[in-house]
Amino acid sequence: MGKYRNRNGLFLAEGFRCVEQILQNGLIDVTAILSDGSGAAEQLDRGEIPVYELANDDFASISDTETPQGVAAVCSMPAEASIDEIVKGDGLVVALDAIQDPGNMGTIIRTAAWFGVSAILAGTGCVDPYHPKVVRSTAGATGAVPIIKGDLEELFSRFESSGWQAYLLDGAEDAIELKLIIPNSKSLLTIGNEANGISQNLFAENRIRVKISGKSRVVESLNASVAGCITLEHFSGKPDRF
Repeated sequence: MGKYRNRNGLFLAEGFRCVEQILQNGLIDVTAILSDGSGAAEQLDRGEIPVYELANDDFASISDTETPQGVAAVCSMPAEASIDEIVKGDGLVVALDAIQDPGNMGTIIRTAAWFGVSAILAGTGCVDPYHPKVVRSTAGATGAVPIIKGDLEELFSRFESSGWQAYLLDGAEDAIELKLIIPNSKSLLTIGNEANGISQNLFAENRIRVKISGKSRVVESLNASVAGCITLEHFSGKPDRF
């Protein structure tokens, strides 16, 4: 399905709450609303956007959920952000290294939007940010944060040459405690793969490793999106630095 999304520049947002939020935000161009005739689409403030009613079986065939809510939106993919514009600014950018779980990706996108992140770098191996499950997990925040796809090593070089400091979320013993970190005014925060963490080729002496220490003897690690959310709160909580 991903190749068809990219070929046509369109993606599907499903569920009443998700579609409602996308329409309210006005950040994504919605070309059509699809309905199963249950009446959910009529409750949306959709303006002049056309509604197409599908038979139940047809709607179920395009749905990505076991219990469809009867409404979906056909949306245009936003243009990819300009790396030149992001690099010359400051603030907080999140780099994702092979985040594969759609729920994690969606949660990180929504949280990044909440904390005013300037951009998200989706590295090689990441799930498609416009996969239906990702879009649903953002709960309508799709399009709120610019996304740049590419090889993280190349992207890091671009950012670091413009004064950005890379921070790698890592559980190693010699990593620095999150609470001790004073974020740079140009911070590049990296969150790694759910199973393997951050790729070894991204570790370098000029990049700061950061860890979240816990007190549990039972839980070994945090979910990638949870760890990312905790770190984002710390990095965005320094208004004097940004």
